[in-house]
Amino acid sequence: MTPLPASLAVGQVGHTRRVPRHHSLRYRMASVLVDIDGPDAPKPRGRVFGFNRAGLVSLFTRDFGRDDMSLRTWVETRLRQSGLEGAVGRIQLLAAPRIFGLAFNPISVFFAHRPDGSLAGLVFEVSNFHSGRGAYAIALQPGHDSTDGVRFTAEKRFFVSPFNPVAGEYLFRLTRTGTTYRLGIQLVRDNQIVMSAVHTACLAPLSNQALRNAAWLVLGNTARIFFAILWEALKLRLKGLATFAPRRDTIDTMPGRH
Repeated sequence: MTPLPASLAVGQVGHTRRVPRHHSLRYRMASVLVDIDGPDAPKPRGRVFGFNRAGLVSLFTRDFGRDDMSLRTWVETRLRQSGLEGAVGRIQLLAAPRIFGLAFNPISVFFAHRPDGSLAGLVFEVSNFHSGRGAYAIALQPGHDSTDGVRFTAEKRFFVSPFNPVAGEYLFRLTRTGTTYRLGIQLVRDNQIVMSAVHTACLAPLSNQALRNAAWLVLGNTARIFFAILWEALKLRLKGLATFAPRRDTIDTMPGRH
């Protein structure tokens, strides 16, 4: 799993809740994969795509990580806390871009590579509707073979859905080739799979033409993600699912600090 050129990822997100009521949600989604800094970061592409500047479609590194450190420092800090040693080279981010200046990313993925191009670790940044962000990280040992994907578990410690308390364990599995991407996440509590989520996508070089070809999907991206989640939440309430209120100013929401 080596670094890729800047790419457009077009695919689908699916959620399946198994207990206490079965419920499924699916929606289309467009994401971009880019280097967060350095000579491989995206170059200006007219008014269509902007990196750290305004554009019809744009991505700003300030939308991720913490305000009191650079995004690279934040990613490396999370990975060092997970046991990473040695130098870090290119860091790539897969996330939904801003559309007309607006974006919502339920989950963003950082791929940290060593100077030789091998995968050093992953950071998953999760966002909720309370302006909070939490992160889960895994550091990989030198020589780790990521061709069959990366799997790891993490204790849930961040409030995301009002239908799940901050309890249980996440099981992550990510696979990526030069043209395909798949992230699967399961939430396990009391030895039961409570829910699962899958993001699958096809990757193509990021270009103005690729963005134009997917314009019908890209331009509705933010609204589709936001309202799909709210609409499904309403249907879950109508099914009688109990809700869990987040504790304000606690680890449940962690606004802007993680």
